[in-house]
Amino acid sequence: MNTVADNLEIRQLVAKYNRAFDYRDPEAWVDTFAADGTFSMRGKQLAAGREALLAFAKKMIPTMKVKHCTTDAIVEVNGNNATHDAYLILVDTGEKVNVVNSGRYLDTLAKIDGSWKFKARVVEIDGKM
Repeated sequence: MNTVADNLEIRQLVAKYNRAFDYRDPEAWVDTFAADGTFSMRGKQLAAGREALLAFAKKMIPTMKVKHCTTDAIVEVNGNNATHDAYLILVDTGEKVNVVNSGRYLDTLAKIDGSWKFKARVVEIDGKM
């Protein structure tokens, strides 16, 4: 059953993910994932599991001055599992603010101990980054 509460919690998770990356908090970014969660981009799995996710975040997050904007989210909930499909707009917030790229998030989520977490976060980028 797709409830309003589940939709709101999943959208809140997405916002926490975005803010953790944008405000350079690798630990908070990893906390949006399940312990065995995965992160993939451009068809390649870049990290799997908490340790690898944290190492990836500590390497990537400090190098980028960006803001993640997600829009047009479609959330489908089936019990303690869900999918989230949304557009991504990535904005460079350095000296000259501009759109760096766009793409799409294709996520699989699980409700773990009462909280939604990313099991798999797949990023499809429209252009070159």
